[in-house]
Amino acid sequence: MTEREDIVFSRNTVEFVTVAAEYCAYIENANDHTRKEMTSTLLKLLPLLYIKAQMLPEEEMISDESSEIFVTEDSYEVVRLTLLDIFGENDAYLDVFVADMKYSDTPVTKSISEDLADIYQDIKNFVARFQLGINETMHDAIVECNEHFKLYWGQTLVNTLRALHDLEYNVPEENENDENSEDEDI
Repeated sequence: MTEREDIVFSRNTVEFVTVAAEYCAYIENANDHTRKEMTSTLLKLLPLLYIKAQMLPEEEMISDESSEIFVTEDSYEVVRLTLLDIFGENDAYLDVFVADMKYSDTPVTKSISEDLADIYQDIKNFVARFQLGINETMHDAIVECNEHFKLYWGQTLVNTLRALHDLEYNVPEENENDENSEDEDI
């Protein structure tokens, strides 16, 4: 095996690809889950994704060509709106790790659905490139994903995790059977 193939098929890379694919599949099937289920699962999946991303190898790009994009604006928007529908009024949260925050008189609000869609976009593009099975493409996908993790979606993931933690443990669960509970009072 060449050094490039060693990196592409290393244990750390394979484990990251596995978790990344699981995250994408879960987000793509978000309609199958309640807010409570989504929150609970994401509180387990996101830290694992973060840990596995930290273990990706440090490498340099091989190709000078730009990477192929698989997540279109339309597919991104479908994911974002689906997640927004699930999280509803609990979607917005205050973010304190925004550079502009120190110059702002008003709180900076972020969106769980948008954050999860942003992470999904980067991870899905990575997984799709990796699935092409071309060693050079797979290698560069690892390098790019690692760079994007450090610059963008890693911090987004941590911030979203904080919001999801609050949602799981500090926000009362909505009563899905309001009509039934009214009947019981009679």
